[in-house]
Amino acid sequence: MAEPTITKDKFIIDHVDFGLREQANYPNGGTSKFYDNGTDMVIIDEDICDCNKGEAVFSYMLITDKQNNYMHQFNRVFRFLGYSQEEVDRYLLNKEISTTVDYTVSIADRGEQEDVSPLEFRFEQNFSNVYGMNALKYLSREYGICDEAGKNYFLDYLIRTKNGQYAIEENGVTYHHPQIIGEEKYRNQLHKQNTCMLWGIKLFRFSSEDCVFENRIEDDIKQFLGKDASDFIDNGLKIDRTVELYEHQTISLQEIQNRRAAGVKAFLIVLPTASGKSKIVEEDLRIFANNKPDFHALILVPGINILLDWRERVKMSLPELVDHIEIRTYAYMARHYTEMPSDYYNYLVVDEYVIIGLSQEAA
Repeated sequence: MAEPTITKDKFIIDHVDFGLREQANYPNGGTSKFYDNGTDMVIIDEDICDCNKGEAVFSYMLITDKQNNYMHQFNRVFRFLGYSQEEVDRYLLNKEISTTVDYTVSIADRGEQEDVSPLEFRFEQNFSNVYGMNALKYLSREYGICDEAGKNYFLDYLIRTKNGQYAIEENGVTYHHPQIIGEEKYRNQLHKQNTCMLWGIKLFRFSSEDCVFENRIEDDIKQFLGKDASDFIDNGLKIDRTVELYEHQTISLQEIQNRRAAGVKAFLIVLPTASGKSKIVEEDLRIFANNKPDFHALILVPGINILLDWRERVKMSLPELVDHIEIRTYAYMARHYTEMPSDYYNYLVVDEYVIIGLSQEAA
């Protein structure tokens, strides 16, 4: 009598340093296998999106609860729909992603964020209950990352601590449950999550089902992010000064000088394309740097093409300031801004939006 054939686990065959920690079985017949090597975890979902007509979807907490706990335990947690060695190794063997785009919005004042969802508002209440109302300054909303192909993703919240970076995604079941959104959207959701891992960001998911249990959510926040805010880092490149917003087509350099003399230290200039805003900045840089031997300017740009354009502009128009002006991508500064003293730069340009004229004398 022939012996039954035992199907070998292809993931284990391809990754001999990993072992199968556990397998989760879902009511729809789908499964998730959790593999780890003591440092990293890889989750492989099979048939998790299947849903028969008229059948109720399984609880989304079956996904979020287990994943959050493993995200807390392991250095990196990658998740895939179906197993492909090429796809898994593209992430697993990549230690750090190369990025050129990043965008953050600080959220010290919720009143300025009118588009917050009820689920996000509930999370902020939970966060405030744990760390106090002043802790909202540690949250950044709509934090942008991009993958190696240049595709942008935005995270609901980012928190920086001395121990690492953490993202919070507030997931409404209707828009995130794999049985509801289907394979294509679920793969995109996992791609975003896996990209976070390559950015060194641990991503935790709290769903509308999770948030029903307020005390448990607050316990999870303390477990995953820390029992208090002592290790939190006030996040983002912030300007705690009055910012005047105005848009026009006839902005003049003299207008900027007059407003600066009147005490306005930062400007947000909104101009149509090809209206000369870069030239205005160049001329104001020259004026502002005059007789300031310790002048340091930073020009932030969204991508490498604009970075190269600004380098050429500075080289041609401001050769005397080449050694005093740094041009960096948002992504670079998101990683390295803590290396600089907070008062190092006295002039900041953010392209496409421009914030100019931050003097050390006014700091």
